[in-house]
Amino acid sequence: MKPILIVDDHALVRGGIIRLLHELFDFPLSFDEASTAQQALDKLSSGDYSLVMLDISLPGRNGLDLLRQVRQMKPELPVLVVSMYTDEQYAVRSLRAGAVGYVTKGSIPEELKHAVEQALKGEKYVTPLQGKLLAEAISETCDRDNLHMLLSDREYQFACMMTAGKTMTEIAQELSLSVKTVSAYRTRVLDKLKLRTNAEIISYCLTHGITM
Repeated sequence: MKPILIVDDHALVRGGIIRLLHELFDFPLSFDEASTAQQALDKLSSGDYSLVMLDISLPGRNGLDLLRQVRQMKPELPVLVVSMYTDEQYAVRSLRAGAVGYVTKGSIPEELKHAVEQALKGEKYVTPLQGKLLAEAISETCDRDNLHMLLSDREYQFACMMTAGKTMTEIAQELSLSVKTVSAYRTRVLDKLKLRTNAEIISYCLTHGITM
């Protein structure tokens, strides 16, 4: 079997996933590792893999952006997102971006094993909760409690970073964008969430569990 590429910026997490999968599967697995989006792209351009296991939070670049690029580069290569964020925060966005499954880092080992098995067979892994969230996301109506589903991935990321206490300048630097562009994201977030101030954005996000 071709190796599995683990993309996560924490070496301990990568090592933990590798050790856990060696314990869970009764056949040999091989692995490769990347700590940044660019490292992952470099490895994917020169190597062949059976599966990519991808974190959402990566230095300098959002994991969803990388996910979309991987899907363009190698449409047949399954990508399983393994994230610290809850299903409500990023599962729908990950599945819409082309992931074959979404597993939180707090999941039990058997759930991770099942997700990897499904991915290696070329099948999707969607839990009942994720199916419910997907159904709600594609509904023609979006009530007041779900307005954040209207946000683009970058707008959603901006809202998370603002809720974490980052300034406009800090957000611009981390996203490698101009402050003017980040201000445009702020305007769109305010409009879509029907809010007026930064404080209202933070309050809305905290109420709905939208955090870093």
